[in-house]
Amino acid sequence: MKLDWNHWSLDLLGGCFGIAIALGLVRFDFGIVGSLMAEAQWIAVEDIGKLAAINMFGYLAGCIQQAYMKSREASIRSIRFAIIVIIVSIIMEGQFSNLTGQTILRLLSGWGAAHIVSGLPTFALEQIPNQWRRQATGLMMCGGGIGSLLGAVAIGLFSPTSAPTAWNILAILTIILSLPTLKLVIRNKQFKENVAATTKGSEQDYERLKTNKKSNLLIPIIIMGFALMQVGQIPAILYEPLVAIKKTGLTPMMSSSVDSLFGVGLIVGGLIPAVVSDKLTTRIFLPLISSVGLLGVILLGFSENVYMLSASIFLIGVWDMMTGTLTIDRLGQLCNEDAQRRAWAIATSIGALGFIIFSAATAQLSRHNLDLILILGITAVTAQFALEWIQYSLSAKQQSQLTTD
Repeated sequence: MKLDWNHWSLDLLGGCFGIAIALGLVRFDFGIVGSLMAEAQWIAVEDIGKLAAINMFGYLAGCIQQAYMKSREASIRSIRFAIIVIIVSIIMEGQFSNLTGQTILRLLSGWGAAHIVSGLPTFALEQIPNQWRRQATGLMMCGGGIGSLLGAVAIGLFSPTSAPTAWNILAILTIILSLPTLKLVIRNKQFKENVAATTKGSEQDYERLKTNKKSNLLIPIIIMGFALMQVGQIPAILYEPLVAIKKTGLTPMMSSSVDSLFGVGLIVGGLIPAVVSDKLTTRIFLPLISSVGLLGVILLGFSENVYMLSASIFLIGVWDMMTGTLTIDRLGQLCNEDAQRRAWAIATSIGALGFIIFSAATAQLSRHNLDLILILGITAVTAQFALEWIQYSLSAKQQSQLTTD
């Protein structure tokens, strides 16, 4: 049987691995390597938060740039270049033991990750049949968990104490995962073919678009809910190793093993929307999963042993990935593809800005006031929980009005 190299499943694989690089290896695994860099006295402990903020400055710039790209060809070119920039920056980060070099490279890798996260999903999903969109989105977003898990496990096994070797491991993983992604963006697909593939079920799309005028308030609420999730996850992404060592007394190797549960949670969080029936609507799914995230950050804040810490990291991973997946899907229900892409870019931009402000503001607290950071994270997720319930209540009210009209 001959393999169809143009089949949409290979596009989905390229999208999944691209997300694995951008979210898993570039962002989520930095907390592990950052702690190793601090132990090796490359940087101070406070610099972990600063470098994460710098990375998000680059991420914010890339998201804004991608949002304003109206040319399909320009967007594809930027994603190709972003992959190359990420590979080079990760290789070089293992060579620079000073804050200045790390700052520049973290900025560049954040810029590259943004172009992949905000631009690649459109190309990876455009050939997916309509009835498989939510499932495909979930499977693609699993990439964040795959990358995070691969990085955490590989570092724990082969380099639990060496920062240079840890960066080299991430570089090797990045190169391998980039191959299907480069195949996706290098292949020159005709836009008219993509339009034909995504306009099936046009009557359903028309009915959806008729309700858009009544959904203007929902979109900013959903965007802000996603942004608050980005802020609320910071204690787990950046400071979990510190929580593990200071509050539960784990060794660095054990901390890396616990951190790998975040990747497992990300994978599960991507799979759940892909396997759960559409009868459980996305609008109610969002507040339900935000309650899981709230439980996770509360457990993190009050962790006293490895079991509580492990459960919190896993739940936060599930919540993180499900929120991103469901946000993309919910925006697609409320607006057309072009508006969805812009709304998603705005959501990632605001989330990046919140990440920058929070991580920079808490950098000085990480050494002596870790508990305050954890409390602030709980506060952010509580606000997200409230917004997601408001989104659901307004949606239910609008649906009721449409039914009675």
